[in-house]
Amino acid sequence: MNSFLPEVAMVTIAALAPILAAALGGLATEYVGVLNIALEGLIMAGGFAYVAVGGTWGPAAGMVAAITVPAVLALAQDGFARKARADAFVVGLAMNMLIPGAASVMSELIFGTKGVVALSALASGTLAPGAVHVPVVGPVLFSQRWSDILALLASAVVALGLALTPFGLRLRAAGMKPESVELAGLSPGRLRDGAYALSGAACGVAGMAMAAAIGAWVPNLSAGRGWIALVAIYLGRKRLKGTFLASLSFAALLALATLAQAVPSLPAGLLGAVPYLVTAVAVILGSAARGQYARKIKA
Repeated sequence: MNSFLPEVAMVTIAALAPILAAALGGLATEYVGVLNIALEGLIMAGGFAYVAVGGTWGPAAGMVAAITVPAVLALAQDGFARKARADAFVVGLAMNMLIPGAASVMSELIFGTKGVVALSALASGTLAPGAVHVPVVGPVLFSQRWSDILALLASAVVALGLALTPFGLRLRAAGMKPESVELAGLSPGRLRDGAYALSGAACGVAGMAMAAAIGAWVPNLSAGRGWIALVAIYLGRKRLKGTFLASLSFAALLALATLAQAVPSLPAGLLGAVPYLVTAVAVILGSAARGQYARKIKA
């Protein structure tokens, strides 16, 4: 038990990093009134950009690409939805289908394969290997990969930006009363652009963290993390604290499922599906609870 709890905490933090980064990025767009549904695809775009660019110019260049490419894609996604007057939800779903296909084609052109591309030079090392033997905090904190710590730091920056800066206040104002933003001399459209760019960049960091964790590009790299992030926003009632707690809960479930797969007597496939099953159940129960609450208000 003494070794089990630190191990659960360690794996939970690693699982939390991409989910929280993507969820807070999505929350930024929710603040302006249009939730970016393309988080899953943008995570994959960030992971592929990290490997594709980092494989030639190194991890630093890969990180820049992982942030920039999804931010540009998110901006283009929103710009198209507005100019074409298309449904933002449908455009986001299209992005989730387009990005994996585009990554597969580009992988074939760049690496000569549509499958796994392993580049060990891009794998992230642990934060401080020499300090992992420090009691209590050593195994939990210092054994984390630097890419996961970077994703958590990026999440903290996004959270502070949304909660404490004029930019975050303006995003909320643009979502609640766009006319008040216009009266203040600001453009609701530009604020929405900023929210989408932030969403894409945050998802890019999440994708980079996932690719750097294994030092490879893997088709379907995001493995549903973007969808889990969307559910975390939903279950967190579109608030910072709630989104964080929901993300942490899902990360803990993923960690427990991962660790339980080491037990030979338990079915590994079923255990891996548990977090996603819980996600689906949470959505159904949440929808039912909100529907019941709405009926009580009308009554």
